[in-house]
Amino acid sequence: MERHITKNKRYKMKKDIIILAAGIGSRLRPLTDKVPKTMVRVNGEAIIERLLKQIDAIDNVDINIKIASGYKSEILKNFVNELGLSVNIEFVENHDYDTTNNMYSLHMVLSALEEDNDIVIINADCFYDNSIVEQIIASTGNYIAIDKGIFNEESMKVKTNNSKKVIGMSKTLEEGSEVYVSIDIYAFDKTCRNRIFQISSEIISNGELNSWTEVAINLLAQEENSNIKCLNITGKRWMEIDNHMDLKNAENIFN
Repeated sequence: MERHITKNKRYKMKKDIIILAAGIGSRLRPLTDKVPKTMVRVNGEAIIERLLKQIDAIDNVDINIKIASGYKSEILKNFVNELGLSVNIEFVENHDYDTTNNMYSLHMVLSALEEDNDIVIINADCFYDNSIVEQIIASTGNYIAIDKGIFNEESMKVKTNNSKKVIGMSKTLEEGSEVYVSIDIYAFDKTCRNRIFQISSEIISNGELNSWTEVAINLLAQEENSNIKCLNITGKRWMEIDNHMDLKNAENIFN
């Protein structure tokens, strides 16, 4: 039988979206006594609800979501399922959430992925403008989203060289030229994804279970052949919500 190939047919890019949502959120108590941190509401909308709806609205990328859950995992699963979204969502539960950090959760999710797709990693305690989520998911390559408009001692930061390549990532980086605040959302191609998995495997094998994902990204960025760039979102709204003051600020920003 003759096969006909349709020219100019557009195929969607495929991406795995990893949402790290296993943490306790102790600084947001008593709000997190009964629900996980990512279900805390900003002006009536749960953080995870906003994020998932933003991802679900993207129609030019074939998306599979993996949520790393832990604290109050069943409550989170029920809440997400009741949202009735069309995007495929699966959970990977970190039962050791109280003795590990998000690199351990990330490693568990990477181990569970069945296809060799590019990935986007998102910490589930950030509230974003729609355009930020859409831009990073639609990007191709390796990017750390940054905000050049602020400097916060508590935030994760990145350092770049003269070629605008990321050469380091740490909370301890001091304010200065080519040091920028990360907004906790990252895009990586297959090569970097596999390298992050290898690095995190080595760290975990050495018994370091309480490390941030950004520790692995920092080590990757220092490798000579890494090609991580910054995606500048300056001027767009976002807020990392760690404590009650952050929550109040988020409600003001997104009011």
